Amino acid sequence: MFTVNVMMIGMTAVLFDLPRTAARSDQLIAASARTTLDPFSEIDWDLPIDDSAFHLSPELLALYGTATWESMSDAERITYSRHELAAMCGAAIWFENALMQIVLRHLVDIKVTDPMHRYLLIEIADECRHSTMFGEFIRRADTPAYGPDRLLNLDPSGGGRAISYVLILAIEELLDYANRLTYRDERVHPVSRQIAKLHVLEEARHVSFAKSYLAEAWPLLSDDDRSMVIDAAPQLVNVIVGLSLDAAVYEHLGIEDGLDIARSNPHYRSNVIAGLSKLTSFLDSIGAIPDRRPWTELGLVADHA
Repeated sequence: MFTVNVMMIGMTAVLFDLPRTAARSDQLIAASARTTLDPFSEIDWDLPIDDSAFHLSPELLALYGTATWESMSDAERITYSRHELAAMCGAAIWFENALMQIVLRHLVDIKVTDPMHRYLLIEIADECRHSTMFGEFIRRADTPAYGPDRLLNLDPSGGGRAISYVLILAIEELLDYANRLTYRDERVHPVSRQIAKLHVLEEARHVSFAKSYLAEAWPLLSDDDRSMVIDAAPQLVNVIVGLSLDAAVYEHLGIEDGLDIARSNPHYRSNVIAGLSKLTSFLDSIGAIPDRRPWTELGLVADHA
């Protein structure tokens, strides 16, 4: 067990007047009223979660294209995909627990009359439903209960709150990239596609709020807080990326050196860059990536040099 900490010694919560984000929150409240989905009525859980089809698009699997992948039979590849999606669901539950803690801490500093307060409560309810959906897949998939064994502890004040929303976006964009490819892929099991589609539809609202908040709050941060975000963001996003691979999958399936092979797989690294591209483009647009080198050195953005 280890803890990732962002500690701002002596820094108190910074309260911003964010009229654009408040207006966006009103729009998201209305959108949530129109489309809020119950995974236990939207997903056909009567279908057995078996190895009749892939559970993620094959090109998303971390071993895809490696010599290990080429040595696997079609049946082994499909079984591997079921375990990878179960691990992704376990990580998603962990991620969403972390996100809810971030949002709950933020709510303490928001007036209940601000539309942001109501919208963030809706977002927490969304995340609770998503976690039950991911847990149901794991329970029905006949896999171990995969999930990270680490703690994420972020101080959500000043620059720390900005970092929190950067990490929310990193998590949401990585999952969104995988989900969009998966739910459109007819090679994928119907239940897995239904899970992916539901998640895409609701998480789009969370991404919209986080981007609105960061874009409006960024110029209001102190120079020190902005510097802290610029320095810490690539390192912490890299921690999130690292949690997207679970050594237990390879150990359970008896794939020798599977984690190391996956981590060094150029195809997997390309998917990481693609999955983070909306985040890094957004951060660049608000001035939060003045120097690409720390991101490039960690393999989080493409090296165009």
